Amino acid sequence: METIRKMSPDLLGVQEALPQQMDYLSEGLPGYERFGVGRDDGKNRGEYSALFIRSERLERDPEEGGTFWLSATPGEAGSKTWGNQVTRICTWARLVDRKNGKGFYFYNTHWDHQSQPSREQAGRLMAMRIDARKRMGEPVVVTGDFNATETNPGVSYLLGNKVALAGGKGPEQWSNPLKAPFFELHPGVKDRNTFNRWKGVIPGSRMIDHVLVSPGWKIQKAWIEYHMRGKMVPSDHWPVAAVIRWADQP
Repeated sequence: METIRKMSPDLLGVQEALPQQMDYLSEGLPGYERFGVGRDDGKNRGEYSALFIRSERLERDPEEGGTFWLSATPGEAGSKTWGNQVTRICTWARLVDRKNGKGFYFYNTHWDHQSQPSREQAGRLMAMRIDARKRMGEPVVVTGDFNATETNPGVSYLLGNKVALAGGKGPEQWSNPLKAPFFELHPGVKDRNTFNRWKGVIPGSRMIDHVLVSPGWKIQKAWIEYHMRGKMVPSDHWPVAAVIRWADQP
């Protein structure tokens, strides 16, 4: 909680949050709206990949948002069909900036930690869902624990690279790719591990947590939040953050 309050985000995407942890976050972040469901039943069982939305800055559109399952049956709660033993989800919402009335879409996800075919097909499904949004002219923000670096085909596909994905018939390339603010601003940074194993800062380049954005956003800042209290870490993953602005914003 200390780390979240220090960062004070307008938008927060959490992963692996159990029901009691969701309640803890809700109580500790009174200025935020909580949005999401448990992955096991689409209600309150299992882990959440939830959104926390700063209410004074952003308004959630009640007509657009929900959770889909990273499977061949994305509308079926608890479904898993791509070799993953654990249910995986993406929670999304359309949000409106109270300062200017502009809307955008926010997707928060947690990909599988074992099944590579699941990760690859999750990338394809998320791209399809992003392409199916009602207001295609509005930009997109994606956050998540992808359990995959930027070179993994599932993530690489979202970044616009031509790759072969599980279940496909050859190399594929998404026509509406996203950008990773961290790599846009820090292309030469080698130490960027985000999975800390509860051990603090570990040198290395295994960045498996990402913020991805539409090209239309202005990227002002991006970083990995290495915040500790003594030897205590806030999570087994370091938070990844970005500051972005509207394309026409000075």
